Amino acid sequence: MKINQTILDINNAYIFFCSSVYLGMFWTLHFFWFPHYPSTLNIDNYYNAIIPQTETATKYFFVTIPIMSVALVIMLLSEWKTKLRWVPLAWIPGLLVPVVVQQKWIEDINDQFKAGIKDQAVLQDLLKDWMFYNDVRFYILTVMWGITMYFFIAKARKATTN
Repeated sequence: MKINQTILDINNAYIFFCSSVYLGMFWTLHFFWFPHYPSTLNIDNYYNAIIPQTETATKYFFVTIPIMSVALVIMLLSEWKTKLRWVPLAWIPGLLVPVVVQQKWIEDINDQFKAGIKDQAVLQDLLKDWMFYNDVRFYILTVMWGITMYFFIAKARKATTN
């Protein structure tokens, strides 16, 4: 029984790890990079400021998100008969919507960035849209981090009251 609980704890910690990486990445974009992009990026420098980073992030999340999805299913099964089952249920749209936003809108903009932008006005319009769609993910993933933190606080409180 103790080994199973340890595995479950590692599983749930992985979910918190992923939500924290997501949170850190999107908070960094939102608060440190996005405020400066419109005034500092131009057709000569935008590529190196965006494309290598987005390609690296895409590769990273291509590995971590499927694992996180499995971990969320395990969390859901383990919490199904508890009052906390809503946490992994909330992660269904909480993970799915940011992925859909990435695939449906952001990837198209990334493809345009990769192809090369030759007009500053076009770059500014694309940056505006790119930042907007990433901010949609910023807000969703901030809420999801809070929900995940609530899960661990609730578990800790329950453990101390038993």
